[in-house]
Amino acid sequence: MRKIICVLFSFTVLALSVFADKSRFYQDGKVIDTMYVDSADGLRVRDRPSLKSNRLCGLTHRLPVKVVAIGREETIDGITAPWVEILLPRYEWHGFEPEYGWVFGGYLTAKRGAFSTRGWTDWNFKQYLSKCKWCESDQTGPRLIYNFEENGEFKMQVEERGAGAFGTWRTDFKNRSVSTRAAFMFAGDDDYTPEYETVVYKIENIDEFSFSANGKNFIPYTQWGVLNNENYFKEHEKDSSGFNDYIKSFMFVFYSSEAAFDSVYRNGGASLKDSCIKYGVYNSKNEDYMKAYHDYWNPIMAEHQKKADAMK
Repeated sequence: MRKIICVLFSFTVLALSVFADKSRFYQDGKVIDTMYVDSADGLRVRDRPSLKSNRLCGLTHRLPVKVVAIGREETIDGITAPWVEILLPRYEWHGFEPEYGWVFGGYLTAKRGAFSTRGWTDWNFKQYLSKCKWCESDQTGPRLIYNFEENGEFKMQVEERGAGAFGTWRTDFKNRSVSTRAAFMFAGDDDYTPEYETVVYKIENIDEFSFSANGKNFIPYTQWGVLNNENYFKEHEKDSSGFNDYIKSFMFVFYSSEAAFDSVYRNGGASLKDSCIKYGVYNSKNEDYMKAYHDYWNPIMAEHQKKADAMK
């Protein structure tokens, strides 16, 4: 009898632990709108809820994701959790309509972890700098836009102009520095020989959405008005890649910081309300926005959940 009781007790604890893990994805009986990537190495998005399925894209640590449906459970890396269907970030769409994928829920959390550079390597620093375009916070006139591409390319362009410097960059996080080797290019001048110059930026401070180097403060470059050009790209381009290049930098910021998005939204961005809702940008600071957000997404989520349940 004692053995039976122990077995039943163990089964109950196991069942409760699994249920407790799955309950993380619900609030008040409804699927949580937004969760956060909880993996320092990032998280792969797949086309089906299986490790054997195709990889669609990768998500960075702490990035918010729009949850769409909860799928079947699986144990991966010793973690039992459901697969979760999400809306891909807008800059990962191939077309102009919402696209979805699946991530393993064991690496999602309902509460975002604190930002920290502790334990960072060159790889982490590189991911940080390449997540968006940067500009100086106190610069007047046409701004210089710094673009640290993940593939090692570097661009420093003048706002709304084609001129700028092009080259390469590398990080040395141990010594808190970034080095660029670039030359200014001038269109239409066949006789011009570019002269490459190396500049070392000594990093003084790093926050989640700003860093200081060489006595200057850098913040994300957010040219939100370009969202108005989506229809133009839709009419003239076969896919969304060109539009994605324009919006990736500041859309990453809008996804990652409600405060940044709310500030832009209240200062001229409200005209793009429908687009931002369609993109899955969360803004709990604005009650009217969230009502329209849920009116749009609730029926979509219900339909996706039916399909997810049929796959279990």
